[in-house]
Amino acid sequence: MTTPADRAKLSPTHPDRWVRQGLSRAEFVYRALSARIVDGRLSPGDRLDEASIAREFEVSRTPVREALQALTAAGLAYKLRHRGVLVASMPRSRLRDMFEVMADMEALCAGYAAERMTALQRYELEKFHRDSAVLVRDGDTTAYAMFNRNFHTLIYMGSHNEVLSETARGIRKRLSPFRGAQFRLGQRLSESYAEHETIVAAIMRGDGPGARLAMTAHVRVVGEVSERFAVEDEADADDAAVSDAETTSEVFGEKA
Repeated sequence: MTTPADRAKLSPTHPDRWVRQGLSRAEFVYRALSARIVDGRLSPGDRLDEASIAREFEVSRTPVREALQALTAAGLAYKLRHRGVLVASMPRSRLRDMFEVMADMEALCAGYAAERMTALQRYELEKFHRDSAVLVRDGDTTAYAMFNRNFHTLIYMGSHNEVLSETARGIRKRLSPFRGAQFRLGQRLSESYAEHETIVAAIMRGDGPGARLAMTAHVRVVGEVSERFAVEDEADADDAAVSDAETTSEVFGEKA
């Protein structure tokens, strides 16, 4: 019989989880928080309160502090004077610039995917897209955000260009707080599904130019929707700039 204590251990935030996974406390908290950011459960500008996180994960503040440093180093969060650590945001002009580049990178991926994907890869992409319809119907924004990330990854892989795929992944990582949060707005689930439908149709028929146009339009829409999460104040924008001097591996150099 399962006891309340046993059920508690099944919680994704229970401290036994990081022991079983062979992670330090800091690494476990980092992974949990980064997943919430990428999946849209935390939106750009949300405050990451050190004390609250420590209580939730049943750890001291030291590993939480290390996890927040790692999120900042990864570009998923930033530190703002007098407010602490917030989920990453950026000034509107920079967000537009990044989505402009993202649109070009993903359009190249989609075009090459249409020309280079194997028959099996095309089948898997189409089936994966069709299966996401139930998530749209159920309004499951968290699951759809996870699906969306994997959908685009399949297209990166289908480009059969490792350099392009790595570049697209890197830019996507910096924009992940925005791309996940979009699904909590209006009709973005159904709109995204329809946009994906156009992309998949072009790839299935081997239409490179059509796939590029469809992906460009899709990413531009995401960029426009995401602007409501942008930082407006110039002072905040300066503070939101993330330094690349640190890396996640450096933050987690030793086990906590």
